Amino acid sequence: MITAFTVKAVSPLPIRFDVYTGYSVRGIFFNLLGRANSELASTIHTANTLSPYSTSVLETARHGMLFQGTVGAGEPFRFRVGCLDDKVADAIGRAVTSMWPPLVHVRNSEAMIMEVSVSVWSPPQRVEVDEGMKVEVSFLTPTYFRSTQHNPGILRRILPRRFRKSVRPVYRYVILPDPYYLFRGLARLYRRFCDPRISYSSYCEWLLEGGIALETFSDLRVHKVFDAKGRWARGFTGKAVYAMPDDTFDRKFAELTLRLLEFARFSNVGGNRTAGFGVIDYRVMRHGDDEGAGHR
Repeated sequence: MITAFTVKAVSPLPIRFDVYTGYSVRGIFFNLLGRANSELASTIHTANTLSPYSTSVLETARHGMLFQGTVGAGEPFRFRVGCLDDKVADAIGRAVTSMWPPLVHVRNSEAMIMEVSVSVWSPPQRVEVDEGMKVEVSFLTPTYFRSTQHNPGILRRILPRRFRKSVRPVYRYVILPDPYYLFRGLARLYRRFCDPRISYSSYCEWLLEGGIALETFSDLRVHKVFDAKGRWARGFTGKAVYAMPDDTFDRKFAELTLRLLEFARFSNVGGNRTAGFGVIDYRVMRHGDDEGAGHR
């Protein structure tokens, strides 16, 4: 079961964010987790595996999604923590319900928790899909994908394996709403935290064969954000419409795609999910629906 905690809080002091607010929310997550289970917090922090949580950026009624800027004194703000593992969800739940006074440290202030709402999700048994169906995905916070380049050159391929030196993977960043990287990454997360029985390899092959195509996009914008050490990252926001062409349509994989998108509301997508990157929403577009993304 996947769990999301949405926390609403208010600070008596103005809080200035010169850095991306998602990094601050990640700090809040580890503070809460450490209060309930310090060993689990340490394990997650040092593990070199898929992270069992995600976060949003801060959000206010005045700014909407706040990447950087100022939250005024007395101005309510909220953030979300997505827990992809039951142990993490249990620890965060105990932390936010048992602390007194209910304060969280945010930058230069102690903010009072006003409200906590909880959403839970499990993969549905049945999903309604149609041929010709499209999905519109809104990328609400900076998003990027990683492409790993580790194929050996021609000379290394013809050498016996015992003579080859190991090749360190080279990462390339994809700052475009590429359907292959989007849905492959989601399938990998889903296999780890929801259903290890999915046909991951076959689904990725279907993606490579054009099972999902980027049809149109709009309002794409690239953002450059910074952490507290001055290191920067880039990501895009905007909308994209993905189509499932008739000649490669596969009902089973179409159903999986909708499950992945629903899961993504909790997990985020792409790189740095744990620091508020890759927050998305989506809607299914069936025959006759107006396209929300403009043609480019």
